[in-house]
Order: sequence, then C-alpha cells, then structure tokens
Amino acid sequence: MRKKYLVAVVVAAASLAALAWLLLARTSPLTGAGSAPPAAKPAQVSASIEVEGRGSVLANGTSTLFWNSTKPFALRLEARPEACWAFRGWLVNGSLYSAQPNATLLVKGNTTVKAVFEQPVFTVSIVANASGALARVNGTLYPLPVNVSAPACSLLEVEPLESELCKPLSSSALIAVEHPLRLVLYYARKAFAVELKSVLVPVSVNGTIYARDALVAVPPGSNLTIAPYGTDSAGCTPYNETHRVCLVGWRVDGTEKKMRYLFLHADRDVVLEQLTTFAVREPPQAKTVIETPSGPIEVEVVPAAKWMIVPFKAEEYRHVGGGWFHIKGEDWVFYIALPPWKRVRVTLNYTSPGRVLGSLEVVVRNDEIFASLGWWISSRMTEYVKLATFTIDYAFVERYRNVSTKEDVWRAFRDPAYSQLFQPPPELIANNLCNHVGSGPSTKVMEGIGVGWLSVEGSGEMWIRIEILEPQG
Repeated sequence: MRKKYLVAVVVAAASLAALAWLLLARTSPLTGAGSAPPAAKPAQVSASIEVEGRGSVLANGTSTLFWNSTKPFALRLEARPEACWAFRGWLVNGSLYSAQPNATLLVKGNTTVKAVFEQPVFTVSIVANASGALARVNGTLYPLPVNVSAPACSLLEVEPLESELCKPLSSSALIAVEHPLRLVLYYARKAFAVELKSVLVPVSVNGTIYARDALVAVPPGSNLTIAPYGTDSAGCTPYNETHRVCLVGWRVDGTEKKMRYLFLHADRDVVLEQLTTFAVREPPQAKTVIETPSGPIEVEVVPAAKWMIVPFKAEEYRHVGGGWFHIKGEDWVFYIALPPWKRVRVTLNYTSPGRVLGSLEVVVRNDEIFASLGWWISSRMTEYVKLATFTIDYAFVERYRNVSTKEDVWRAFRDPAYSQLFQPPPELIANNLCNHVGSGPSTKVMEGIGVGWLSVEGSGEMWIRIEILEPQG
C-alpha cells in the first residue's frame, strides 16, 4: 500500500515539473513576452468590371470580369461597342477615368471599373426650297425647315405634304440614320408667303385680322394693304392696366421702315416684323406756375397723349421752381392752361438729340373745328441764343379764330400781322431756325382744351417759363 502511494507521488511530481518547464519556455528572455502568433494571410487586391449599355470588355486580352492579387497589378482594358452603339468612357469607382476605348489601369486597392456604352443620337436637318412647306416625319407633322433627333440605326419615314403655299415635287423617303445628315425636299410654289413676326398690335392684311405671329399665303401678283387694327390715332392698343403697346413701324426683310401702314406687291416671300414701343395709358396731368402782374398763379398742364398720332413718351414733366416747367423724353405734346390774358411772354430752351423740331403754338379755335398756330423751333437754337423769348398778343387769337381750311392757314402764314402779333426771337428768324407752323384745322376737337391756351411739342428736352404781361380786364 505504501509502495502504490510512492508511485503516485512520483507521477504527480513529474507532471508538475513538465508544466513548470512549459511556463519557463513561454517566458524565456529570448522571445520577450512570448512566442510570435501564426503568420497572417497576405491582403487581397481585387478589381471587378461592369458593363453599362450594349458592348463587351476585354481585360488583359480576356473576358474575365473579376481580378484579384496579393499585390498591385495592371489591367489592360479594351471596350468593344456593339453595332449602333458607341463607347462613352471608363468609370473607376464612379469617376471618369478615360474616354478612350483602350486604357491601362494600375489597381492598388479594391476597385470597380465600369465600361459605359451609349446609343448616339444624330440630328437630321430637313429643309425645303420654298417657305411654308410641310412634311410628315414618322407620323408627326412639321413645318420646314426642321431639325429631328434620331438614334443611330433608326429609320425615318419622310413624307412631303402640300400646303397653302406649295405642293411637293419630292417623293416620300425611308432613311436609315447612321450619321448627321441634311435632307432637301423640293416643292412647286402656289403662293408667296408673308410672314408676320413679333406681333403685339393686331393688324389687318387685306381685311383679315391677325393678332399674333402668322404665315399668310398671298397669290402672286396681288396687292397687299397692311394696317394696324383696333388702335387709337397713335397706333396704340391696351397692353395691360397701366400701359399701351404702340406700332411704330415694320422691319421689312431686315430693313426698318418707320411707318404703320404698308402697301406691298406680292412678287416674292417677305418677312414683316413689327416695331413696337410701350406708352403709359393715362399720363397724369401736371401743374406749373406762371407769373402775372398780381403774382404767381398755378395752372394746369395737360398731356395730349389721347390726341397724338405717335405714342406719347415723355419721361419727366414737372414744375421745378421759379416759374420754370421742365419736359424730357421722346414725342410729347402738352397744352398749358392760361387765365384770361392780353399779352404773354414765353421764354424757352429746347434741345433734341435727334434734331427733331419743337413748336410753340396758341390755340385759336376749338369748337366744331380745332386749330392752333405758332412757330416751329429748331433744336439748334442754343447755337445762337440760350433762351428764346416769344411775345404773343391776344389779337393773334382773334385775328385767326375763324380758320377752317388749309388755305386759311396758308393765308395766315403770309399775313404780315402774323409775326407782329406773335413775335419770335429775331436771331432764330435770321438763321432760319424758326418758322410758321400750325396744327389743324381738324374736326377732331380737343375736349377740355381752351382757346388761348398754349401748346408745346417736341422730342427731347424743353425748359419753359410763362409770364402774363397784361391780363384781360
């Protein structure tokens, strides 16, 4: 029994000795904290290749689309689009790398490569030898010329059609689109085309009304009358709540003509583009101050927009102090109310960048007939006098208050009393910068305008001051 116990102690001691040896080995001074762990597997570098669209890809001469390695490697890429498709470019991790079909890529980390193919779209330009021609392309009606976009290898069926202006000479065609192309269709003319462009003011063409852009067919050799329709005397029609749009002329085949009415002979196609301007619908009235023997008084200044035959376009008009009234802008006429007077002195300065004549007139009649008489004034007046002074005797109004015809006006111009009763500056007369002028006689009565009122007209800038030298008793 004692012998068995001894054997067991020896075995246990041997086991403890073996365990101690292992612990000493793991903490040996030769390996520091312990022995090295097992070696890690080498890192993998991979590249996957994708295709967008219709085409194929070769990488390093093979069709393999997934590559990996334990170190960086190169890919020789080649893109091969299918028929009717084109290569657009290589995307590497979502960014454009190259637009060339053959490219080399060095792969240093996990990479996604995409070859992008697209179907090209070409422009087919279809034109005609005559304006107003029509054609149907794949069932859609087009006025010619037209540019049609078509994918590569698609088919276009082009069918020339008869219109008001021409009939086709070319036959229908089926076209395979392989590149950009230009197709010319031929037509025989039936009528000439009048193209109305930029239409804002309605117009009549031989009695037919057009309120927007249009292509008008007219028989060869016919005569055309083109006129504004539904406008006031200035060629204007309401545009919105605050402004009118006014026809001031036409651009005929690129040449500007400052006339609202056109008379044409149809011997060719013609393009007519409206020339328009905008004017305030109701220009506000103003006030000015005139000097009288009893002191300054305020009087009314009335814009003549509703009676003018051109658009009223004064930008500024107001009393600026000291009896001076200032007017600035293009194309304006004003009537200035006066209290009863016997002699008036008017001092003014007039300039016009466009060298447009101005005028100063006095209303001599406004019953069933309207008429005003006075003097036109050159915009060059300031070359001779800074301020032009006119003196008017009311006897001028009384002498010519019965004018009713153009002949009466011409007789008034030849009357020596004309320049005695309405005296202009001698410097302007001597240099031919001032002469007789009149408005009317006209049956278009100016409602609200009084006999003896002054009228000023111009296109530019005027400063005017009025003094009543002698009032009526």
